[in-house]
Amino acid sequence: MSADPRLASTAISVDAQPITARGRWMGFLRAVARNPSGQIALGFVVLIVGAALLAPVLVHYDPTSTDLTNVNLPPLGLKGGTAAHPLGTDNFGRDLLARLIYGSRTSLFIGIFAASVAATLGSVLGLLAGYYDRTLGPFLLRLAEIQFSLPFTVVALAVIAVYGPGLRNLLILLSVVGWAGYARTIAVSVSQANRMDFVTAARLQGAGTLRVLFRHILPNVWGPIIVLWSTSAGVLILAESGLSFIGLGVQAPQFSWGSMLAEAQSALRTQWWEAIFPGLALTFTVVSFNLIGDAIRDALNVRLASR
Repeated sequence: MSADPRLASTAISVDAQPITARGRWMGFLRAVARNPSGQIALGFVVLIVGAALLAPVLVHYDPTSTDLTNVNLPPLGLKGGTAAHPLGTDNFGRDLLARLIYGSRTSLFIGIFAASVAATLGSVLGLLAGYYDRTLGPFLLRLAEIQFSLPFTVVALAVIAVYGPGLRNLLILLSVVGWAGYARTIAVSVSQANRMDFVTAARLQGAGTLRVLFRHILPNVWGPIIVLWSTSAGVLILAESGLSFIGLGVQAPQFSWGSMLAEAQSALRTQWWEAIFPGLALTFTVVSFNLIGDAIRDALNVRLASR
């Protein structure tokens, strides 16, 4: 999305020869496995996604249930802390560990879903822009430039003012505004691949436009798509948290890390743990997605340079 310039500037050259799907995914996995920061980041993302999926098994408290006899309990290890609430409770007596894990479901779902929709839309438009680089391409890229010129906050405020806050409108907003970075980057890679010998050979053999695009070109531009997806997922999680923090994102009884931070700001000096745990979870998650993308990008650039 336009909030992160790296989504527009990430550039990876395409392979000079077609590559298999298995080889591509194995290459991505090996790339992350050889990168120490990528290993840590991937491990954290797997951990947080696993915790979100297994929330009913890991947590024995209702994250929205109040308990006025146990309000503002500190984390375990501090004076007054208890093993029954290892991360403490908030001013309504709600267990913070339960809210942290269940809140990850909302934050991760919005970030991953919106990034996936934006990747699909942007990649298709980028394929068309790169393939028809003298006709349809300039028009689509000009639309992408217009998208980049619009401040995300202004667009978000306008959309939410018209249609109202809520999960559905937030998903639509974040999915739509993220396509431009994919389209502009993929168009460059497609334009390169479109002039390579294996694409020319496919045309000479009678392959149609759709076959050339999706069978021969698309598999060779997955690198930029994967890198952009990983980076944009983190950016969109952060964007959702920011909108929820100011009350324009998910609405009660739904909650996310951003709304947890908003609820904690009034008691930050005395009950700091209410803000520190969702803040750390948000920070580590966003950084992890960025590091995974960086690991894949670096490995792909090294592989292409060694040819």
